[in-house]
Amino acid sequence: MGLLSDAAAMAGRRRAAIFLTAALALVPAYFLAGAIAFLASAQATAQIESAPVGEASAQKGRTLPADAPPEERRGALRAAADPAAPQRPRISLPLAAGLVVASLVVMAALFFAQAALLQIAAGAPGPAAAWAAVGARFSELSATAAAGLSLIALGTLIFLLPGLVAAFAFSLSGAAAAAEGSSGFRALQRSWELVKRAWPEMIALMVGTTAAMVLLTQGLGRLFPAGAVIAHALHDAAIAAAVLPLPVFYSAVVYLRERSAAEGKPLEEIRQYIRRSSEPG
Repeated sequence: MGLLSDAAAMAGRRRAAIFLTAALALVPAYFLAGAIAFLASAQATAQIESAPVGEASAQKGRTLPADAPPEERRGALRAAADPAAPQRPRISLPLAAGLVVASLVVMAALFFAQAALLQIAAGAPGPAAAWAAVGARFSELSATAAAGLSLIALGTLIFLLPGLVAAFAFSLSGAAAAAEGSSGFRALQRSWELVKRAWPEMIALMVGTTAAMVLLTQGLGRLFPAGAVIAHALHDAAIAAAVLPLPVFYSAVVYLRERSAAEGKPLEEIRQYIRRSSEPG
């Protein structure tokens, strides 16, 4: 069976449980990430708008000595004729930092949502049972999330590409930590071992999901005024709750399929083991 047919079989008639389970992590995270991005954008806009005014005033008030070279005189005349000549900073550090932090908040939510949706894929009856299993593995999941997000943030700050590669390599770490009890860098390594086995499916899943989120958030977001912060936050959270649960569920199914192939065990045996290990007591 293929990925889609396996995912459809595991989902069964519990699509409402999939969406609700994911929404419990994704909706609050998108509200928080949206607030961080808004504050960072407002701070960056204030800095950019205030910089040219001060620079232009300094240029206007500048007095050249009588023996100034002709090139300096021509430069002063051009600045006086064009008050907007001073260049604005090309990169805003508050905006860049805010976007990085907001992205990490969303990634953390996706990490825990994947761990919870793995329980649904394994046969958990509903969101309560799924999140109870996540709570039982909270220490392992927290250690893995902290290690993974730290490496992603470091790679992003050094250069954007290493951060993207790290995010791709660790894209199954939530499922690995929840199902196998591994934590920290051991779970990240396990994720990379499984991602390498299914890299075409994972790339297609991540690129398609990212494209859909960008198109919907940016396209429909233009319908709201720029200052309507609450409306934008509700809009982004609603799109996340509608778009992301199924791709995250599919990623949990990828984990199950690749673990089954790597260990040479039937898929149903892996699911039963996860169900038994997640039961109370």
